Amino acid sequence: MRWPIRVFFKSTGAIAIAAVVLLAPARAQTTDALAGSTSRVALVIGNSAYQSVAPLPNPVNDAELVAEKLWEAGFEVIETLDGDREKMLADLATFRSRLREGSEALFYYAGHGVQIGGRNYLLPVSVAPRSVEELVEQSIDAQLFVDIMSNSGAKLNIVLLDACRNNPFGEITDEETETIASRAISLGASREEVSRGLEQLSQSSRGGLAEMTAGDTETVISFATAPGSVAYDGEGRHSPYTQAIADNISEPGLEIIDLFRRIRGSVRENTAGEQITWTTSTLESRFYFIPLVDDLRLATTGMSIASDTLGGLPPRRIIDRTFWRSIRDSERAEAFASYIRTMPRGAFVEDAKEQLRQLGGDPDSILVSDTALPDAAPARGPVSGDNGRNDIISSLDSARLNVPIGVGQKRLQTAAADNGWVYVESASRLGVVTESSGKPLHGGTVHWLSDENELSYTPQVGSNGGRDAFRSLALGEEGNTAPIEAQLDVYVDACDILAGNPYDSQRVTAGTRQFIIDRNFDAAIEVCEIAVANYPDVERFWAQLARAYRSAGEYEKAIEWQQKAVDAGYASAMVYLGQMYLDAQAVPQDYPRAKELFEEAADRGETAAFTALAWIYRAGVGVPQDYGRALEFYREGADLGNDWAMTNIAEFYQKGFGVEKDPNEAVDWYTAAAKSGELTAQTRLARMYQNGDGIPKDFEQARFWFETAAGRGVPNALTRLGIMYENGQGLDKDVEAAVRLFTRAAQENDAEAYYRLAGVYASKHPLYDDPERAATLFERAIEEDVFGAERGLARLLLEGRGVAKDVNRARELFSAEGERNPWAARDAGRAWASADGVEPDFAEAARWFRIAAEGGVPWAALDLARLTEAGRGIPKDRRAALIWYATALGLSDNTNLAESVTKSTSSYTRKEYVAAAQTILSELGVLSGPADGQLGPATRRAVNEAFTTRGLTPPGDDITLDDLSRLTQME
Repeated sequence: MRWPIRVFFKSTGAIAIAAVVLLAPARAQTTDALAGSTSRVALVIGNSAYQSVAPLPNPVNDAELVAEKLWEAGFEVIETLDGDREKMLADLATFRSRLREGSEALFYYAGHGVQIGGRNYLLPVSVAPRSVEELVEQSIDAQLFVDIMSNSGAKLNIVLLDACRNNPFGEITDEETETIASRAISLGASREEVSRGLEQLSQSSRGGLAEMTAGDTETVISFATAPGSVAYDGEGRHSPYTQAIADNISEPGLEIIDLFRRIRGSVRENTAGEQITWTTSTLESRFYFIPLVDDLRLATTGMSIASDTLGGLPPRRIIDRTFWRSIRDSERAEAFASYIRTMPRGAFVEDAKEQLRQLGGDPDSILVSDTALPDAAPARGPVSGDNGRNDIISSLDSARLNVPIGVGQKRLQTAAADNGWVYVESASRLGVVTESSGKPLHGGTVHWLSDENELSYTPQVGSNGGRDAFRSLALGEEGNTAPIEAQLDVYVDACDILAGNPYDSQRVTAGTRQFIIDRNFDAAIEVCEIAVANYPDVERFWAQLARAYRSAGEYEKAIEWQQKAVDAGYASAMVYLGQMYLDAQAVPQDYPRAKELFEEAADRGETAAFTALAWIYRAGVGVPQDYGRALEFYREGADLGNDWAMTNIAEFYQKGFGVEKDPNEAVDWYTAAAKSGELTAQTRLARMYQNGDGIPKDFEQARFWFETAAGRGVPNALTRLGIMYENGQGLDKDVEAAVRLFTRAAQENDAEAYYRLAGVYASKHPLYDDPERAATLFERAIEEDVFGAERGLARLLLEGRGVAKDVNRARELFSAEGERNPWAARDAGRAWASADGVEPDFAEAARWFRIAAEGGVPWAALDLARLTEAGRGIPKDRRAALIWYATALGLSDNTNLAESVTKSTSSYTRKEYVAAAQTILSELGVLSGPADGQLGPATRRAVNEAFTTRGLTPPGDDITLDDLSRLTQME
């Protein structure tokens, strides 16, 4: 039996590649509130849908399976599925931002990998190289991941590479060859160069993996196969290596070295000895994926400190299973519609569509592609057969008892002996089994159970769920025993996953940040309404339903459930009910009532209450404005680990609210909040580094924090990162990367992304020359009032590119933007001067040229000089024209402009130069009298005064064009 194989390949040429290792930010975290926080963080990448080389069936399936297992083991999981290079780097930045001293870090990769020059490179799905050199540029060095982990302060690093698949260039198809060639030729390469490059790539495979260094940190690196060997993709949905990991990783108390022994044996057996896994380790300490601990919070990231969490959604398989579990038996059309919107690639999309049809809905109207945006690269080839549907259905329909966390106890259906002794062989790990009296049944204990004594199971809060079991023996006469067993599937309810609040002290999971629930409020409402119906006494669900309603702007419904939760004493709800009184959402504005609710919540330890109290003193609502008091409350919240409080402290120091401005202190606080996962802090910190806001510009740090926020899908972070790629800020220019980022941001309705994407399509770039698409995107950006969009569309209208030529509308658009953009004002002037199918209006042109010139546009000053010289639309005035020529020269050092000005002024006399200088000197207030063109003593004194008082060397005996240009720039 032969399976599809995965293989690393080795280049025959020695190419020196320098991998840039992004070291941890230099500044120490300001607050130590997060020091005791559990930090188990995993980056899981699976690439299947390669766009220009052979796709792979299983890597996405493999990554989803591993991500699911790690999340249930308590890891915070950053999941990348079919990632392009920018997405992989952004998620790597997010991963790096979450690592800290004492972290347990894990990196898993499944997909194509190559070895070049002794380095292992991981291939994004966007890779389309025409040479070995381009392959290196478009891929990511695997050592970069290891180095970041080693430099993070993590106490233990685990690297799992299931990347030893076949050389994607060894058997490249004609279609794949043409895809790569078309791109390369568009960018200037010849077909012969492309053919030579692809031949080199196809012949460079020798198999085998390069050694990878682990640094000084305890590290284990596991490869799917030994050096020089191949790794099989497997016959089913998963590779033998990943399947072996998944089959063993969830066993409680299994030490990692024993785990890898099992993986090695399983892979060898399932591939008939043809694949042997390879592991290298510098571990000294013991490590358990499922440690045996009394408090499950100690092994679950995001549960030990308020808000110390990415606050994103869990891995895709978890959402899929939990969401579908919640809605599948309902008759709510909107529940299935929200599933389709939230999970467009979910395992149950077709099921949801069918259910929606049966309930009278139209699923085809839900997901409508945006024709203005470029298509997302489609999956090619044999990817994801049933998308995991059968696996999830099997799990949901198993005989195990399904038990949600945090809703109370569930009665165990066990066949207990009548009035007999029971020996508890092993207690449950994720919860507690109790008798009717409430007495817990611990492992290794014996209990007398009557047939009326019911056993119940209560999950502990603190885990992310998983499979659990309770095993005992009924002790009969003469040593006979009978097993009493319960199999359980413990899970986090969909309402907790989609609407759980990371600032809620009574939460049962890490929670989702506001940005996430704002994007998914429809789904959150559906699953929380179902949760409230199923568990009407669980107050947490009331508060979370209220949160979802408020995100949707349904304030009447929100206030009803928020008030109900407050009446029941639910502390977190007090904060958000108070905010509704503060903002007059469905209730009259009532500052005293808001303050009263905030204070009560603060007394109960709700960290968000401190930020709310800080706000009312900061804004001076209901109390006198008091920045000092506000800062005290923010510090109290920050001491409890609230990262929104940290973000606000940073803003106080950045802007000088009640304290002296201190950019470095602001950076420290923003960094602390950003590492805790606070998205606003990440984007503000990036902008500080990008703009040099009180600190030296640092494009590497700016890029890192934009990547970190972009990795969580923050739309404008994607756009700002795209701008860095487009302009080459701190990295090589890469328009293709910029377009991919702009497209993702535009798909999330980021207005600036429409404008940026339109600019690329209007730029005549060989890969993106599409003025019709550009015009559509500019129109959309104009609707959102994006600066520059009117000018961009007007240019297309003026040229008739992608749209019918329309000079009149171009004039309107240029003029509309010209009021706030001097360059658009110059374009307006040119449009009004145009005679292309319309009557020129030189007076209007001159007006706009003056606005632009006074706004600092040198070419507009030149245009105005020519109109003034010719007397077109403005009185003919050679002296004024000469001043405008000099102004143009003074505003720019552009050589083409200088040549134009020099040529245009060659006919001007010495007397005209002196008269122009006298006019300027009079405006400066250093000369009185007429501009007679005579360089007399008074004029000379005025010239000398004007220059010397500004530290400039006075002119000689004559006034030159350069002297005149310098005079025009004097204030």
